[in-house]
Amino acid sequence: MYEHGAELWESAEPNASLHLLMQERPDVFAGRIIDLGCGEGRDSLYLLSQGHDVVSVDVSHSALSRARERAAAANLDASGFMERDIIYLRGFEEGGFDLAMNMGCLHMLVDEEQRARHISRVHEILRPGGHFVVDHCASEWGKGFFSIPDYDDIAEDLVPGRVISRRIRVEDGEKNIGLEVLPYAERSGDALTEEISRHGFRLVSSTHTDTEAFGSSTMLLFAKPGA
Repeated sequence: MYEHGAELWESAEPNASLHLLMQERPDVFAGRIIDLGCGEGRDSLYLLSQGHDVVSVDVSHSALSRARERAAAANLDASGFMERDIIYLRGFEEGGFDLAMNMGCLHMLVDEEQRARHISRVHEILRPGGHFVVDHCASEWGKGFFSIPDYDDIAEDLVPGRVISRRIRVEDGEKNIGLEVLPYAERSGDALTEEISRHGFRLVSSTHTDTEAFGSSTMLLFAKPGA
């Protein structure tokens, strides 16, 4: 994607879902935060600019490089951007975080064992009383995405492994390139709640969201009991 001239895959602005949660529950952002699957850092950079203590992890070296460049350009501390697999989250101590955010990354894990391992590790690295927020595709993956403006015309082609035309942002505007559809998972709010609750989390709130980033999604806020 970057070789085609893309400045960023995502918008430079933080997710609308993040803004919503910060307005409704500013208290959960007090303390140490980990952004799981941070990508190019859209949410992490915003939180850093607001003075929050954030560690940001992603498996993509290229995306992290962009995030660090953007942090440096904004005079923000880039040392918290780390290359880690969110499934295992190696190197993080138990109870080390107050908030874990998975904004649109969990729905890119389709293997049930990997999803379970990730959720279990999140539970381990959160302190008792900490929170876990998940924004996950509910249905019609791709609908509303900036990169798929013609969703209704190509919905039947959104099959993992197929190459479809995706819109990207470049320096002088926009262009379309062919990209392979990656595996993705869809979950109803109830199914996602059941899945995550099995690992010891307690549901705090559930909100349906429809954003440019994730389309039709469910944002769930969980707490780790025991504070």
